[in-house]
Amino acid sequence: MAPALFSSIPPRLQLLFESFDPEQPWLIIPKIEEYVRADVRPGNLGTVQGDIWIDDDVEIGAGTVIEHGAVVKGPAIIGKDCEIRAHAYIRGGVVIGDNCVIGHATEVIRSVLMDRVRVDHFNYIGDSLLGAGVHFGAGAKTANLRFDEKEIVIDGTQTGLKKFGAILGDGCQLGVNVSVGPGIIFEPSVWLVGSLLLPAGRYTRDSLKQYRSAK
Repeated sequence: MAPALFSSIPPRLQLLFESFDPEQPWLIIPKIEEYVRADVRPGNLGTVQGDIWIDDDVEIGAGTVIEHGAVVKGPAIIGKDCEIRAHAYIRGGVVIGDNCVIGHATEVIRSVLMDRVRVDHFNYIGDSLLGAGVHFGAGAKTANLRFDEKEIVIDGTQTGLKKFGAILGDGCQLGVNVSVGPGIIFEPSVWLVGSLLLPAGRYTRDSLKQYRSAK
């Protein structure tokens, strides 16, 4: 049995994760957009600063601030006390938890970001799951499509997906300009810095150290 990627699932996501398989966590990814579309409760309880674009099928929680130039396409659910900074681009099929930061020129599509995720500067998150407290350094990204557009295979297991970015457990961090994916799974508290390019697969702190040493 694979170890737990997420210490807890927020109540709002319980239905999405009720069939979650820790051995095949990517099975959640193609369900995200449909789930958001069915569960979104459109309305803005937050604060808008300047000129922005927000679709009709978007839910924004209390205390959230959306800055000038941001674009929020639906369906999207944004939690409480978040910062959606200037010129962020939320492209739909997205759940953002409470106390998150979506930074300047950061783009998010078809992904779940749990509570306290910070993607502050020039980041890309596509077809991904980010656990609580995940943090991206400036310019860090998740690649979600192979150059040859073939199915993504994880440790010999076919995922059935051509678009699959990364699944990062609670507390994972990516350093400045680090890119991961397609098909990267990090167990909780894995930190990655430098220019190491990883093949699709599941990594712990120890296995990542061994992979780096082998290189």
